[in-house]
Amino acid sequence: MNQPLILIRLHMNNKFVSFCLLSVCLTQLSHAQATPFKTYQSEPLHCGEATFQVISSCFDPDEGALRGSGGVMRESCQSSHLLVNWKGQQKRIDFPIATAVQTQQLKSKGYTLQKVIRQGDWSPQSLACGQVKGISGYFVVVNQATTNDLNQEYLGKGSLSEEPVLLNLNGTMTSDALRQKIYPLLKQDKVKITKVVSANALFGDE
Repeated sequence: MNQPLILIRLHMNNKFVSFCLLSVCLTQLSHAQATPFKTYQSEPLHCGEATFQVISSCFDPDEGALRGSGGVMRESCQSSHLLVNWKGQQKRIDFPIATAVQTQQLKSKGYTLQKVIRQGDWSPQSLACGQVKGISGYFVVVNQATTNDLNQEYLGKGSLSEEPVLLNLNGTMTSDALRQKIYPLLKQDKVKITKVVSANALFGDE
């Protein structure tokens, strides 16, 4: 007589567990839908025959508040990408942007480069149009960082702030040989920067 009762209790418990799991899922879904992600666009960077612009879908709980020297800071971004327009061709590159070598080096340091960007992740900081004597044409310096505090920034191997990504005007990465020529000149302020555009998508508090 006791066995059917036990089965009924187990069956009811399973229903209760399923109901609880469903409630958690619905609560999380409701929270996600309630988060007001908005689209933010940087000023376009005109460099040679190309235009570069950072477009991000982010959540900013204190929109309009003064943010200090770090510029605009978001709580999280569900996506951030670089839009490149060159000679009528359009290309989209998702942030964070890194070479294959940098990606592996950062991975070994515990950094995960993923589409959803949160506080402490690598995110776009600024774009700059550069020229170097002896090198033909323009290139774009893509500055990325994890924080506004330079003392807390990772500057080791693979750092996207110490060795920023360099792009050709068509949106492809410059060759490794060209990067190795330009990096020392950047540190010596010997790169002619014609224009810089702020592109802060996400940073932590200063």
